Amino acid sequence: MAIIRPVTYAETDSRYRTVTDARGMGMALLTHCNPQDQAYITAAEAVLGLEEGAVEPEVAREAFVAALRKAGVFVRE
Repeated sequence: MAIIRPVTYAETDSRYRTVTDARGMGMALLTHCNPQDQAYITAAEAVLGLEEGAVEPEVAREAFVAALRKAGVFVRE
């Protein structure tokens, strides 16, 4: 399992979730992002690459955060 530095984001208006792995990032992307948005596509490819060991954790994390923000999700850094 590929581990990343934790990312906390607003899952709802009053609830936050923290993800630390590719599976959690993938679920968040599917839930909050538009699959046709380029930021989603880039993040999804990065998360898959992370899981396969082809993408560095920090690269995948940055793409994930960018996709959530593009979708209007608050990300706590």
